[in-house]
Amino acid sequence: MKKFLVEYINLIGKTVLGLVFGLSFFLLFLNFYHYKEIRTVYTPSQENGTDYEKLLRQVDVIKQNAAAYSQNTYQGNEDVFDMLGMQSKLNACAQAYENETLKNLLSKESYVAEDVYELVNYYQNSILNDCIVLQFYSFGDSTSTTYKSERLRSISPFLKVEMDNLLNSSTGYVKNNLKNNDIYYFSNEDSKNTVFELTKDSYQEMMGQYKSTLNFLETFSNWYKNVAQGG
Repeated sequence: MKKFLVEYINLIGKTVLGLVFGLSFFLLFLNFYHYKEIRTVYTPSQENGTDYEKLLRQVDVIKQNAAAYSQNTYQGNEDVFDMLGMQSKLNACAQAYENETLKNLLSKESYVAEDVYELVNYYQNSILNDCIVLQFYSFGDSTSTTYKSERLRSISPFLKVEMDNLLNSSTGYVKNNLKNNDIYYFSNEDSKNTVFELTKDSYQEMMGQYKSTLNFLETFSNWYKNVAQGG
């Protein structure tokens, strides 16, 4: 009887062990197919240069406009420290676009979902937070005492509306969609197409956000240049 119980227990143990190994192999198999699925590649159009090169053309305009002010030659009535402060903020935001991290992200020929997720992270942290919020958002407050310029105060309502639009953009939604792209099922053409569309749409949405922020900065830099030249 004792021998029978030992053999029975051994049989149960081997059965459980077999089930564990079988389940582990099955999950590994699913992970392999899911990995292949989320590596579905999207290749954006490279006509007229990479998307990064197109953004840098706008960045160059912003830097040139910022350089229009020189403390030694300025003959306008604006406060020197206001002019220097605005110049510094424009250059800081331009540098965020020239950062090596963004250059590497936007110089790729093809993208997978993980790449686009990194684009979202960089935009939220370095463009929205470090540039728009930390550098520019105080300019949207017409009651602020951080600057003296009445001309800047006069455009504050416009700046605030534009910055709020940028801050309320769909980047959080895009990020959540990419993050939630972790459903485990066998890879097939439908699932590959779904991931491809998600990657493409998310990439295009993010490029739109990067450009929208540059449009705002370029508009401000044009105004700044006009003020710097005594206009």
